[in-house]
Amino acid sequence: MDADDRAASEAAAELDALGADAVFTLSRSGTVSAALRDANPGHVVVAESRPGGEGVGVAESLADGFDVTLTTDANVPAAVEAADAVLVGADAVFPDGRVVNKVGTRAAALAARDADAPVLVVCAADKVAPEPLPVEDGDSSALYDGDAPLDVRNPVFEAVPARLVDAVVTERGRLDADDVQRIAAEHRGRADWE
Repeated sequence: MDADDRAASEAAAELDALGADAVFTLSRSGTVSAALRDANPGHVVVAESRPGGEGVGVAESLADGFDVTLTTDANVPAAVEAADAVLVGADAVFPDGRVVNKVGTRAAALAARDADAPVLVVCAADKVAPEPLPVEDGDSSALYDGDAPLDVRNPVFEAVPARLVDAVVTERGRLDADDVQRIAAEHRGRADWE
């Protein structure tokens, strides 16, 4: 069993411990999908996840085993309000606990805070970055290609503050802030050695 599979099992156990029957997610993460299949909640809500729309494919892939609702990104706050938990992946976890994931994750985390629903991030521990990385915008012309003098922001990823994340779950289990810093230091030490 690889790190992603073990992380998925750990996240499924967290969802089970919460008694999460309705789970909200967004974007595409094989680890999230595996955790959902292990936990087998009664209902999964997936945001479309623009730009890119990866959530559509995720919803389709989960529809064979779950009661799935696909919703718009604009509906994320209302969708999260009806969920027992939010489960998302991570492209990176910074040493200070910020989580980089698809744009819309912060809105989901803010909505979860208001709804008293926990936000779980599942990823392999190798996603813990030794240093913060820049989070760049996508192609502005994908959002607007007109002639008006507009400042266009088309973020694809965003950094979600640690205060909005209840747990980062890896193959090592549930990580607290000290665990994240320790793993980041391990990765930094390895990078310095290489």
